[in-house]
Amino acid sequence: MGNATTRQNKRQEVAEEAATEQQQQQQQQLQPIQRVSVVHNVNSGSCVTAEAQHQQQQQQQSAASRQLSTCSLGSLSGGRRLNWSFSGARNSFRHRNKATRKSLTSLQGSKRCKTQWHRPITNSIFNSHFKESSRNEEFHIEHLVAKGAFGVVFKVKEKETPSKREENTSSQASYALKVLKKSKLIEENSVQQIKDEADIQKVCGHNQFIVQQIDLWQNRHNLYILSEYVPNGELFSKISQFSIDLVRLYVGEIALAIDFLHNAGIIYRDAKPENILLTQQFHIKLTDFGLSKWLKLGANTRTMCGTFKYMAPEILCGEPYGHAVDWWALGVIACQMLTQKCPNIKRYLLRQQERNQRNASSNMASDGGGSECLSNAPSIAQINGCLLDSDSSDRDDDFLPESVGSLSHEGQDVLRRLLAIGPRERIRSVMQLQRIALYKDYQLDAKRMLKLSPQEIIRRDGIRIYEDNQFEQCSSELATKAFHNF
Repeated sequence: MGNATTRQNKRQEVAEEAATEQQQQQQQQLQPIQRVSVVHNVNSGSCVTAEAQHQQQQQQQSAASRQLSTCSLGSLSGGRRLNWSFSGARNSFRHRNKATRKSLTSLQGSKRCKTQWHRPITNSIFNSHFKESSRNEEFHIEHLVAKGAFGVVFKVKEKETPSKREENTSSQASYALKVLKKSKLIEENSVQQIKDEADIQKVCGHNQFIVQQIDLWQNRHNLYILSEYVPNGELFSKISQFSIDLVRLYVGEIALAIDFLHNAGIIYRDAKPENILLTQQFHIKLTDFGLSKWLKLGANTRTMCGTFKYMAPEILCGEPYGHAVDWWALGVIACQMLTQKCPNIKRYLLRQQERNQRNASSNMASDGGGSECLSNAPSIAQINGCLLDSDSSDRDDDFLPESVGSLSHEGQDVLRRLLAIGPRERIRSVMQLQRIALYKDYQLDAKRMLKLSPQEIIRRDGIRIYEDNQFEQCSSELATKAFHNF
């Protein structure tokens, strides 16, 4: 019992000493405040102690810290502990998240109408080449130029705008606008064909003898190809008779264009007078690359396409063919220039078929007979009867027109070189064309040929130029109506 009492007394003494020390510390803290002098207020005459100022400053600081949503230091008088307040930061973060969610939903709503799900499928099919922003309202339709298998071509002019009025540009540029039906292209499985046409004309349009493509666009039903307008129209609609000098110039320019396409890895397959246009200075330009195809030099294809009169024998016989078919077509065009007639390739193919039948029958007879030979099937040339020219020669030894014999040596030579039956025997490049008699002492160069004046040759040789006014008779209103109804 005595030991327990002693321990308790010691604890009480230690507690009293600690309490005494704490009181002394508090008194030491209050002494500086008591020694502060009184500050007199001139207006009110009241005095404010430093302790009241100290408390007021602490209240203002705490209020400011709560408004700014930052962590604040607590009162140092209560043990100098740090109190961190996150309530304001949490509220501001919550509001910021709400604002972010609102902005994201509004952004998604604005983009929702631009997604591919809401785009017509016909637009998506051609969207890789034809933009969807239509320019139809920027042009004025003048007249109809031509009609094709998939669409029509109009001559258009740019409408006058305030900017052009300020620039005082009185002359408005003219263009050729080709309009194609999407439904027709899809029905004929020609979607890739029209894309290839756009790519080829875009790549090769910088050539001096090829029509330049300017822009492409589409709407829900049609495709639009805007190209430069070639004012003098098709070759044979302006000129029907050609001198040897004019033939030399035009065959050379067409050959340069074809050779350029071949070196670019393209086979044309549609060389004909309707696709040869005359510029203002009467130089030529090739147009309409709807049947063109990417094909490397030396490669072959088997697709039967083109215009029958200008198709090479290897195409008509269903054999693989290459770039030499374009040089055959150039030979047919040269033949029309010099003789106003086409080669009678049908007669040649029929003779070949008869020879094959005779050889087959003689072989069967030598073998002792056999089953009946199925030789009555019509040939491709018989089916395509349009190949036969009504005024062509009936000679069996040649498929060229009879009037070729009356041509000069240069004229006969160029026709026989271009219209060779075997593709390997045919002229197939500008370099080979340069070596024939027609181009002796004549340089086949684009810059040099553009310096020559076809109009001077036409005037000198007394060649008649026909004025084609058939489109002028159609008023602009009818053309505009046809454009909107297409």
